Amino acid sequence: MKHSTYENSRSLKVNQVKVQFTNKPITAWGGLATIVAKLLEVLEFRSWVESTIPIKEKSNNAKGVYEKVLATFLTVLSGGERFSHLSWWSHGSEAIKKAFALDWLPKASSTLTRFWAKVSTQQVSEKLGEAARRCATTLIDWQGIREDTLNLDSSVLTRYGNQQGAKRGYNPKKRGRFSHHPLLAFLSSGYVINIWNRSGNTSAGQGAVSFFHQARMVLADTFKITRVLMR
Repeated sequence: MKHSTYENSRSLKVNQVKVQFTNKPITAWGGLATIVAKLLEVLEFRSWVESTIPIKEKSNNAKGVYEKVLATFLTVLSGGERFSHLSWWSHGSEAIKKAFALDWLPKASSTLTRFWAKVSTQQVSEKLGEAARRCATTLIDWQGIREDTLNLDSSVLTRYGNQQGAKRGYNPKKRGRFSHHPLLAFLSSGYVINIWNRSGNTSAGQGAVSFFHQARMVLADTFKITRVLMR
């Protein structure tokens, strides 16, 4: 088939397989977008973000806080570990925008890095952490979870380049590399209720008691911790 015929055709056959084309926006992440969009609508997630996230944008060219938080959320849900992994789902952004009823979504990872770089003080960081913990409480209550196992875990995250708080410490996989040594508290049902991102030269148990008490305060007084596991 000639190239010009291919461009003007709405369908063609390749090895007896009929291939058709459409102008409708499609994406490989259609299932994720549709299901998550409905869930976030029920949870009134947009309202929560716009009223709670302590990052304010003053520029007249700013597109909006919610779209950037949502883009970060979608990147994580699609398996991304870096801001640059936004490109994994952005090829279908037109369909995703329709699913979430949005006019715009970030296309460049630099949009997200500039946005999250505004968490530049301990005060803003603490407000963001407090907001996240309140969100977790809302979700746990919404799902009707009344008791669960509380897991406490310390982890080592290897860092490259110049990142604040990254220091040399215990790093079994990349010895001598800079790292962070976070503490996490999560329920066996999957909800992370607290996290502290500590410098890489911090010992595993440092601050663990205060961290546990803060995690316990996230849960309702009537919530029953059936057991505590430390990893």
